[in-house]
Amino acid sequence: MNNRRGRTYTLAFATALGIAILGCSPAPSPSPTVAVTPGVSAPSIEPASAPPVTVAPLPTAVDTGSAGTPPCEVADLKASHGLVEGAAGSRLAEVVLVSAVTCSVDAYPALGLLDARGTVLLSVPSMEPGGIDLVPGVANVSQARLANWCAPEPAFPLTLVVIIDGDELEVTGGSFPDEGDLPPCNGDGGPILEGSAWTQQP
Repeated sequence: MNNRRGRTYTLAFATALGIAILGCSPAPSPSPTVAVTPGVSAPSIEPASAPPVTVAPLPTAVDTGSAGTPPCEVADLKASHGLVEGAAGSRLAEVVLVSAVTCSVDAYPALGLLDARGTVLLSVPSMEPGGIDLVPGVANVSQARLANWCAPEPAFPLTLVVIIDGDELEVTGGSFPDEGDLPPCNGDGGPILEGSAWTQQP
């Protein structure tokens, strides 16, 4: 009898303890709700968008020629060179270009070298992109350079030409270089012919 009463007390104590624990547990927070008025659509939530990406344009080649300036023609140009000098295994001459009209040419001259028979010994394109406007009667100067001549001696006199749109403009002033004055052979790679950028004389 006493055991039954003890079990009854134990069961009652456990039940009371469970109720106390449940009473102390925090109540679950209710989920937020959005009130919707009949006939009115619920507001939509737009996701945050990333700011637009700005891409910088690629740089373009520098061109000193004006838009709309026509290209020069050989008939409108004259070219001549001064004294041929030697320096550091090269032969150098100042080439002067003058135009009778306003027109444009490559910023760097395309050059060729012909022998006495008119055979093309060398032909090189313009070194850099871009162009330059020529003003009528104003001199434009480029330094022509020939180096590393390892081929047999050609038939003299040699003629330097400026190539304008595929046509040859003879550079007057005598042979470039003079007979017997070819630059020395300094190694493999063939002869070098080049001209600096045209610069307008004041």
